[in-house]
Amino acid sequence: MGVPRPTVEDMANSIGCSIMKNKFRYLGIMVGDCMSRFKAWEDVVIKLRNRLSKWKAKTLSIGGRLTLLKSVLGASPLYNMSIFKVPKGVLKEMESIRNNFFKGAELSEKKITWLFALNRALLLKWVWRFVSQEDSLWTRVIQAIHGSRIDSHSTHLSSLWSSILKEMHVLKDRGFDFLAKCSKRVGNGSNTYFWLDSWKGGIPFRKAFPRLFALEMNQQVSVKDKMAAVFESSFRRSVRGGVEKDQLSVLADILDTVSLSSSLDRWACLLSSDGEFCVKDVRSNIDDMRDCLPTRLNLIRRGVALESTSCPICLVGEEDVSHALFQCPLAQAVLRQICRWWEVPWQQWASFSEWTVWFSDIRLKSKIKSLFEGVFMVAWWAIWGFRNRSIFEISPPNRSLIFDDIVSHSFLWCHNRSNRSFSWNSWLKNPHLISL
Repeated sequence: MGVPRPTVEDMANSIGCSIMKNKFRYLGIMVGDCMSRFKAWEDVVIKLRNRLSKWKAKTLSIGGRLTLLKSVLGASPLYNMSIFKVPKGVLKEMESIRNNFFKGAELSEKKITWLFALNRALLLKWVWRFVSQEDSLWTRVIQAIHGSRIDSHSTHLSSLWSSILKEMHVLKDRGFDFLAKCSKRVGNGSNTYFWLDSWKGGIPFRKAFPRLFALEMNQQVSVKDKMAAVFESSFRRSVRGGVEKDQLSVLADILDTVSLSSSLDRWACLLSSDGEFCVKDVRSNIDDMRDCLPTRLNLIRRGVALESTSCPICLVGEEDVSHALFQCPLAQAVLRQICRWWEVPWQQWASFSEWTVWFSDIRLKSKIKSLFEGVFMVAWWAIWGFRNRSIFEISPPNRSLIFDDIVSHSFLWCHNRSNRSFSWNSWLKNPHLISL
């Protein structure tokens, strides 16, 4: 008689063994230590500082620095950041090291942290895996420990999963509801819960129509089965007037627009155009939510004493990130010139979200479009740099040089990031026709 194979539940129970109480390293990651303490991250900070030493900053171009930064950040820091919530003090120290290397100059120790969004986006990738990879062994283990429904999982347990969920809820309280951005795209409806999954309208029907959900006897019914049967046949009683009747009428109108197909159901992340989870897109959305650029409006909100919130360039609107990078006449003139250079239609944007919608509709080859996106990144960096020099330098900077600087710096950046080389002349005259 053979030894029985362990079940998922057995594996889940074994995770709580006593070895987890003692710290040790596994694949370079500290396990069992209190990762909310600065001391637990000392090795990561030291390695980052050593690998981004000042002498390297002096010998490398902008493109070279970016390449090295990606390489270094892609090693041990990201390895740990993808699992643990990084303390703010550690993020602040890492950001200071990163910026000192890239800019080649010392920055204030009070520099606002930028790696926050990256850390949180990496943690949310585990949430995405839980909701989208329902048949994976990892998801089944988490379900065996915490339950099948993520909204019932505790955030008060001493576990990595609970700490990740806690951060997800913190972000939700601050305006970024990640689970609301995860939706089922229904094909044949056989693998989607009619009441429990978010598959039509952004929130689950159990929350949108609570009175009808309370009447449902088969609350885990699939979309396929619910759509195939008489809708009210599984209710414990007939729908009455008032709220119940109103909810049934609204739900019926929604279901009239539903058409099932032969394809399989799948999860989609609404933050990406292709429905796949992308750390870059999630990080971008968290950044937009936090609006962490140290504009005058944000500095005052953080308790910094300033005489005015007015834009230091145009002296008209309040300086928030949307004004500084999109609405200020200087920013508009620069972005308009970039569109003219690339021969694409310009429009007036009020925010990053409006620009993102416009950019998604631009028809360029994917590789060329990536270069075009890089130009905008350099442009915003140049606009913000001009703003800072206008405030802190004795001699005012020359506005007429901003566009020239963007063209030259973006050439160096994109040229070093591209697998194939292209000439300066092509970049200057017809960047949208470059052959890659």
